[in-house]
Amino acid sequence: MRKRMWGAIAGVAVGAGGAWGQSPTADPPAPAALGSAAGLVPAQGFGPVPPGVGLPPGGPGAPASGFHSLPPAIMPPIAPGPSGDPQGFGPMAGFGPPPGPMYPPPGPYGAPLWEPAGGPGMGGAGGAGGAPHFWMTYEYLLMYSKSQSYSAPLLTTSAPSQLGLPSAGSTLVLAGGGDVDVNPLNGGRVTAGFYGDADRRFGFEGSGFVTENGVQRITEVTSPSGIPLLARPFRDSAAPNVVTTLVVASPTVGQGRASFLNSTQVWGVEADAVVNLYRSEPGCSKNCTIEVLAGYRYLELDEVFRASSVTRLTPGGTIIPNTTVGPFGQVTVTGVTVVPGVVNVGGLTVPSGHTVSITDTIRTRNQFHGLNTGLRAEFRHGMFTFGASGKIAIGHMRQELEITGYTDIQPGAVSAPIPLVSGRTFGGLYANASNIGRYNNDEFAVIPEMNLNLGLAVTQSLSFHVGYNLIYIDKVARPANEFTTTVNSATVPFSPNFGTNRPLVRQTFFNQDDFWLMGLNTGFTLRF
Repeated sequence: MRKRMWGAIAGVAVGAGGAWGQSPTADPPAPAALGSAAGLVPAQGFGPVPPGVGLPPGGPGAPASGFHSLPPAIMPPIAPGPSGDPQGFGPMAGFGPPPGPMYPPPGPYGAPLWEPAGGPGMGGAGGAGGAPHFWMTYEYLLMYSKSQSYSAPLLTTSAPSQLGLPSAGSTLVLAGGGDVDVNPLNGGRVTAGFYGDADRRFGFEGSGFVTENGVQRITEVTSPSGIPLLARPFRDSAAPNVVTTLVVASPTVGQGRASFLNSTQVWGVEADAVVNLYRSEPGCSKNCTIEVLAGYRYLELDEVFRASSVTRLTPGGTIIPNTTVGPFGQVTVTGVTVVPGVVNVGGLTVPSGHTVSITDTIRTRNQFHGLNTGLRAEFRHGMFTFGASGKIAIGHMRQELEITGYTDIQPGAVSAPIPLVSGRTFGGLYANASNIGRYNNDEFAVIPEMNLNLGLAVTQSLSFHVGYNLIYIDKVARPANEFTTTVNSATVPFSPNFGTNRPLVRQTFFNQDDFWLMGLNTGFTLRF
């Protein structure tokens, strides 16, 4: 056994010594220049190929069959992700596989490696703060509008002998002489929009709102005997410094009713292009979205003032005794004939028992067409959101004014020697021959708007909010400014001066006023 072991050792030593004893050989040939012997072309921007790279087996002269000669392409480095995610993979927990980085970056994100909706295959809006494809908002509005001011009294009452004159000691103002509003106004607003590109940077949004037709009504009614007295004050053009009245109900005129109505309604629509300027990466507990809007806006303000009175005439009549003469010339009263009292209305003799209705209506309509632009932002911290937006619209305001007035006469069930009368005469009290008609006016107007919302994200796609909204219009026509209480009584059919020669009244129209609408809004938003 010892002989065999020593023999193996001797064999290894002899082999090694033979190898060390061989003469040295020449160095291997240098690799052919890239693109020369090997027929390879250097990749642009990478310089020569290192030795041994891209050569066919067996050296420069060997065949290159089945060998890929180009070196692998090297992609440029990708920018690092946000803190805590250096590879830019995005949110993972609860949302499936990470979306992975994007190249080139899609836009000005806070960290530009996130995909806008949570990554491929994730669908929906992705993690918190992800950009939606579509959104819809439904809101309830509780709004308050600027009131109208009627400086002069419109309806008074007093002792019958003082005829409701504002200067009389017993006079009480029942309508007018201050501000009149129709608040609050209930309403609603709907907004819907979408992004049209893959990066969700450019989109479109439409919105519309409407308030109810808010009405404020004052109505006063007398007893059948005409108590209390009801009078409508005005200034006669023959003595414009003195306030007089048109008595529409009293014990000597008849029973009556007077009513004053004011109504206001606002509605509008807009269509805007939406451009996203900044959006934080999804998945963060704190993120921000900033968008700019530009498009078209339409807004309409409709208002009506109506003053009306109804009088059932019961003026004092004349009692005429019925007599006979006897054969000896004696006079005997056999009865009486009552001749009802009469009132001149519109140049007609109207007997007792008839009904006279007087109506004045002033209607304004403001229609705005213009360019709308604005900026809005939404900030989110966890499940709480805060949104703010500001808009301004500039354009053309079309103003329409319609003034109508008439006096109706309806016959009553009376038997009298005076024939029954019926018909309509144009002209009331404030609406008369000096201003009845339709008028138009054009103005340049500006409408700024502000909205603030505080919300709670219930789910990834559903959030509720409550907020404050303000709309301001710098130029509008309003009914309170479009008539005057200085009246030519010769144009008032119920006045005893009707048809006489009195000074005319020159009236100006479209006395500009401003208008605001503000209040609370609450609703919910769906994003998907």
